[in-house]
Amino acid sequence: MRKLVLSMVQSVDGYTNGPGREPLIPKWSSDLDQWTFDLIERFDTLLYGRTAWQEMAAFWPNAETSPDTPDPQRKLAKFMNGSRKIVFSRTLQDAEDWANSELANDGISEVVSGLRESPGKDMVILAGAAFAQEAMCADLVDEIWLLTVPLLFGHGTRLFEGHGLRSDLALSEMRRMDTGAVSTRYVRVRKS
Repeated sequence: MRKLVLSMVQSVDGYTNGPGREPLIPKWSSDLDQWTFDLIERFDTLLYGRTAWQEMAAFWPNAETSPDTPDPQRKLAKFMNGSRKIVFSRTLQDAEDWANSELANDGISEVVSGLRESPGKDMVILAGAAFAQEAMCADLVDEIWLLTVPLLFGHGTRLFEGHGLRSDLALSEMRRMDTGAVSTRYVRVRKS
């Protein structure tokens, strides 16, 4: 059965974006190359809310071919552009701005339930704190992968605010990155 993983970059104080929605972008490094390789190997389906999808659609298509994009980032861009992307939106009319994107016909619970039973690699939410909270509220997230960068944002969008779900987590991996960031992976402990 396929799993849904929430994988996000956050500041030490828990923000994914600054007050002006500026993204929190980690410093690229050889350790981040490995983090990227793990994403590419594990996932084939990306889930997004409208806002995060539009932000990603404005960046990744050009990153794959830009001469300014370093090789490791180009590999990530190829993965981002080539993967299946499902967008949950009530206002978008189409998802043609980014290759391999499609609008969800149902709510997140129905879509994820259907995807769990279909063949393929695991699914991931890579951006969009509000959408991540919606997935948490619906009790759909199986694992949480955090890349915590050594930075205090002070204001902005918090990743774990408002989901209302209390859940035990089991630490499955922790790695200190060469930039001072810390990569942690947790598995949700579901009570029977």
